[in-house]
Amino acid sequence: MINTLGGRIAQNFRGRFWVFFMPTGRVVERRSRVHPRRTMENRQMMRVVALIPAAGRGRRMGRETPKASLFLGGIPLLRHTLQRFEACNQVDEILPLVSPKEVSFWTDEIGHRSKLKKVQRVLAGGAERQDSVFLGLQAIAGNADWVIIHDGARPFVPPELIERALSETRRWKAVAAALPAGETIKEVSLAKEVLKTVDRGPLWIIQTPQSFEYSLILNAHEKAREERFYGTDDASLVERLGIPVRVIEGSPFNFKITTPEDLILGEALLQYWK
Repeated sequence: MINTLGGRIAQNFRGRFWVFFMPTGRVVERRSRVHPRRTMENRQMMRVVALIPAAGRGRRMGRETPKASLFLGGIPLLRHTLQRFEACNQVDEILPLVSPKEVSFWTDEIGHRSKLKKVQRVLAGGAERQDSVFLGLQAIAGNADWVIIHDGARPFVPPELIERALSETRRWKAVAAALPAGETIKEVSLAKEVLKTVDRGPLWIIQTPQSFEYSLILNAHEKAREERFYGTDDASLVERLGIPVRVIEGSPFNFKITTPEDLILGEALLQYWK
């Protein structure tokens, strides 16, 4: 079974399913896979922890079950995401943050039904995504050099994208995956009238993973908490400190499962890759 997004599989997927994701037909250039070699000394010096916030209730799903526990291809959605990070050689530990009511379920799921050796504990998340990430940063307690943060509801993140984000973080300290805007974008008034057409050239659609130097992202979250500021992603908190954030090209397959329609697309992907 081929479970990556590279080579012929990706080309075939574009030919048969592209209409689901990119109505404009935009093709994102395939990147070569990155395999950074880590010596034992570097591994001890550069510890990487992955934070996977997944405590969202998924209101747009219209279901009582938390989104992370919805089944996709016969297993809970979150497990797909965790498996992607488990397979990444650069990641030393994975910390999933789930709904407080789901901690016992996920502790049992990971301990008895999943081969996830890098998940040693499951943490209760907060009321908002930003709260969950902050709790995760506190739980690390300084025992990391780099932190990579990824939405639990993005189960199809390519392994090479995780690797590339971490590699770039060693140069830039703050990195976010993103896609260049491929659609026409218009600014619209509250009355639903078009105000103007926006130049899409410099616009990018932000995804996760987002990777940071641990001390930097902790400082950014602490400052946002002090000022009661909530951003729509972690990179925006770093931006407020005046620190540049490096953008790397993400993947159209790395979509976030938010609605029932997204689940249908996810099932179609899994069936195609069988």
